[in-house]
Amino acid sequence: MSQARSPVRGSALPVTVALALLGLVLIPIRAMSEGAPDPLNDPFFLSFGTYLVNVDTTIRLDGTTQNSGTPVDWDRAFGDATSTRFRIDAMWRFAERHKLRALWFNTSRSNSKTIDEEIDWGGETFPVDARVKGEIDWEIYQLAYEYSFLRRDSYELSASIGAYYATFDSSLSATITNPGGTTQRNAKGDASVDLPLPVLGLRGFWALPYDLTLDLSGQWFSASIGEYSGNLQDYRATLTWQPITWLGIGLGYDWFQAHGDVDASNFKGDLDWTFQGPMIYYSVLF
Repeated sequence: MSQARSPVRGSALPVTVALALLGLVLIPIRAMSEGAPDPLNDPFFLSFGTYLVNVDTTIRLDGTTQNSGTPVDWDRAFGDATSTRFRIDAMWRFAERHKLRALWFNTSRSNSKTIDEEIDWGGETFPVDARVKGEIDWEIYQLAYEYSFLRRDSYELSASIGAYYATFDSSLSATITNPGGTTQRNAKGDASVDLPLPVLGLRGFWALPYDLTLDLSGQWFSASIGEYSGNLQDYRATLTWQPITWLGIGLGYDWFQAHGDVDASNFKGDLDWTFQGPMIYYSVLF
């Protein structure tokens, strides 16, 4: 299934600035220690930020008959879209070698365009030259246990096991003029699915000079679970400057790809989703 990449422009930069300003205004609650952070031993880490990403999304929604729907390359069909992207990461080191990690990530897009090819979507047909509104929303949660199998004064290497839980909603809608141009009808097709995605992972973490830390991680999944089958890959690199516990600023790069074939009551078809690009975040360590 071919995909065409296009930059997603939207509210990422204003959101980033707003988050940074909010953190600088609210976080100086000096009940949190101003001492030097110890990233290899401090029990809690929290970060929140946003992405400046390229997104590729291709979805096929079949109808109730045996006929397959049209694969919709979301970026080609709807181009640049109003979008939001937020991410929160948290870590709890409850023993020297043992950690729990949690993640929440949300991205949504919406745009209207006149389509140049017919789309069969969930049994509804959207004809050429129809003005179609496309909406899509992903929300991802993750909880993982991480064990540090190698620890030194300035770095640690860890293995993890956990699960992603992804919720996905998409819709196409249009007002279509019937042949003859005398009547109109409202056409809409909705698709939603929840995807449980267990993952295994590896992580390397280094405490560097000048209050910098480097974090490299990779996670993988490929399996069939009931109505779902598919695979997931997620590779991430971040560099954080944490001069004091309540003030950290980080830059990173994330490459995430998921493919799924679904045969459920509210979604029958397949989807491919890739996002990749830089991220910026504010972090607290205590």
